[in-house]
Amino acid sequence: MKDRIFFPLALLVAAGMVGIALMPGIGRLPTGAVTGDGVNYSEITVSGDYLNKIIAGGDAVTRLIDGPDGRKQLYIEADAGVLDAAPELGPHFRLAADMEVQFAGYTVRCTVRARPADVSGALQMQTNYSAGRVGDSGWHVFDLERGFQDFSFTYDVPLMEGDQGVDYFGIRPVVPEKTRALIVEEVKFERLRRWAED
Repeated sequence: MKDRIFFPLALLVAAGMVGIALMPGIGRLPTGAVTGDGVNYSEITVSGDYLNKIIAGGDAVTRLIDGPDGRKQLYIEADAGVLDAAPELGPHFRLAADMEVQFAGYTVRCTVRARPADVSGALQMQTNYSAGRVGDSGWHVFDLERGFQDFSFTYDVPLMEGDQGVDYFGIRPVVPEKTRALIVEEVKFERLRRWAED
């Protein structure tokens, strides 16, 4: 085979192989722990496709749905009596080690933009920031209304003890009976001020 045919053909085959290798990742939704950008931790926002990083936990149901503007929203549903009190055993986001390090010893404002689902809509939502074995914020209960609203609380994230672990942020509907569901549009973490020194 002549060089003027061989080299363009080899280049075409190599480009095709790279394209095939990249195909499984195209269009795949983000998963894993929520992480910062490595530079600015004053505000971390989870929205759109990144809401797919939720872990259902327990017997809850979580899935992304299409919002009216085409952006993804997070649907969370649970039955009465199926969710454990620990935030990591129900619907939750894992917060990566970089966020744990950057938030330890700081007051963090946690904000969830949510509303009841259209069917079996929850009247209330619970949220909880857990720093694992060193403590958590406790469950904060918010009354939901028909449209999306921001619900916030602040938490003094404890200093780390021992090895790094993983922090969690739990979100769930309050389920007094049967099934309840809510829709989340955005979750935001804002690092405010240092409250403790190492």
